[in-house]
Amino acid sequence: MTMNEAAEIEHDLATQLLIELYSETPPPSRLVTGHFHSGPDYRVVRPDGVGSWYLVYTVAGAGRFRVGDNTVALRHGDLALVRPGTEHDYATVGAHWDNWWAHFQPRRDWHSWFALPEALPGVHHVRLQRPSETDRVLSAFTRLHLDAQRAGLSPTGDTYLHLLDQTLATQLALNGIEEVLLVAISSLRQGTRQLDSRVQLVLDAITTDPAKAHTLTQLAGMAQVSVSRLAHLFKEQVGDSIMNVVLGLRLQRAAELLAATDLSIAQISRAVGFDAPHYFSRQFARRHGQSPSGYRAASASPGPTPEM
Repeated sequence: MTMNEAAEIEHDLATQLLIELYSETPPPSRLVTGHFHSGPDYRVVRPDGVGSWYLVYTVAGAGRFRVGDNTVALRHGDLALVRPGTEHDYATVGAHWDNWWAHFQPRRDWHSWFALPEALPGVHHVRLQRPSETDRVLSAFTRLHLDAQRAGLSPTGDTYLHLLDQTLATQLALNGIEEVLLVAISSLRQGTRQLDSRVQLVLDAITTDPAKAHTLTQLAGMAQVSVSRLAHLFKEQVGDSIMNVVLGLRLQRAAELLAATDLSIAQISRAVGFDAPHYFSRQFARRHGQSPSGYRAASASPGPTPEM
């Protein structure tokens, strides 16, 4: 074996180790955020994605996100927003990738903001080009870090944060996420249209009361369009089906109740619109990676902070 061959084998083993190390799924906490400076061999692979939204902003260097055979490149000023359940396969391109990132569960009124351009299935992408935009997004992410530090939360490393539910730090951090999303929308405003008024009407109805027994027929009647037309418009403009958005809103509310109340699983299941607790538990585990009882236990006692 030549020295070059040995070096290639060592490189492959090191790369595989990094893939395995950084593929750990984030815990079901509502917000995990940090700043990461990765080397050339950094890669994350999660075939089933995660149960939270994932936001990543590239400060310097370059990275890429892949879904199937398609890839989107990320460089300075690029903001990527990844939907729950979307395959995670992202990596450094070149020598390094410097980025800020966050896994989070959105506030209810954010869903109408998620109609950003979709570069890949489940991966929205906005390129910020004005210094005023890139500076503001960088400042917002920096404040997420500082707000958590001021709240007395202890990171496990120099740049990673684990924000607990129902804390002032979480709300401040969510304000920062909201600011980042609004900057992205503002950047696109001149070149994109507003949501169709019929889509906005339906979106308002399901976000206001996700536990209600919504049906496509009832919602289409409210919007005064056919079921097929509404389904097409909604998926085109929001990026997901109506029932998937309803499901996500219900599971988000369930997570909030699990963390903040002593209600039983069956009571929470009914409160968020599920008739069968077993079906609720299966859907919750699929979205959050843990059973409802496991999520409640994890919310009560923080665990180790994952990688991005």
